[in-house]
This record gives sequence, structure tokens and C-alpha cells, in this order.
Amino acid sequence: MTTESTTQAALRPAEKQVLERERTRPGLVFRPDVDIVEQKDAFLVSADLPGVDERSVEVRLENGLLSIDAPSGPGPDRAWTPIHAEYRMGGYHREFALSDAIDVNGIEARLTDGVLQVKLPKRQEARPRQISVQAG
Repeated sequence: MTTESTTQAALRPAEKQVLERERTRPGLVFRPDVDIVEQKDAFLVSADLPGVDERSVEVRLENGLLSIDAPSGPGPDRAWTPIHAEYRMGGYHREFALSDAIDVNGIEARLTDGVLQVKLPKRQEARPRQISVQAG
């Protein structure tokens, strides 16, 4: 199994599913850009969340689904009159289905300079290891 197929099997964007419950979010919700890097002992997910405060980010794991939610930051001062505006304010949401290869009790998250990094450690059994060969 190649590294790419291993990564795809362990962490993949969630597919559309029948909704058992509906969550409503006021305003615009954006899907943040995400990079996923496989390390020897973990996967590292980096998500762009510009303008978000670390106290407002919610990283949840429920039924094998890792979700990232962040509300929109404060908007521009209402007294301002925009002459030209390309940036739209809104919240962020992204979901990933996790495989059994992830040690769910060791997941860590940190927000630095608008980039959320979620470390998903591999279970010991899923980590690569060297097997010694003995003479017969």
C-alpha cells in the first residue's frame, strides 16, 4: 500500500450523508483550505482560519467524524462606508471521517496566526515498523 493510499484510507473528507439532524448556521459558512501531511507517527491537518480567535474554534470528534467549526470574526465597523469590498465575512466548517488507525484519545489542536493545526496520532498498531530478519 503506498503512502498516498494509506493517507486516503486513514483520513478523508466526509461524503454526503442522509441528515439525521440539521444544524443551522446564521450567515455565510466557508469551507477552509486544508493541507494533510502524513508523518511517521501521526497525520497533521492544517486549516486556514483567518481572523478567528482560538477561544471560538470548536474541534469535535463524534462517531468517527472530526469536525472543525469557527464562527465569523467581528465585521468591519458599521460606521465605515466600503468603497470596494472583495472579502466576505462568514464562519468556517470542515469535516473528515477518521479510520481506526487514529488514536482518538491523543488528538491535539492548536491555532497559531490564523492556521489551525490538528495532530492526529496513529495508533501504535498502525505505525510503520522495522521487522528484523533472522537466519534460518
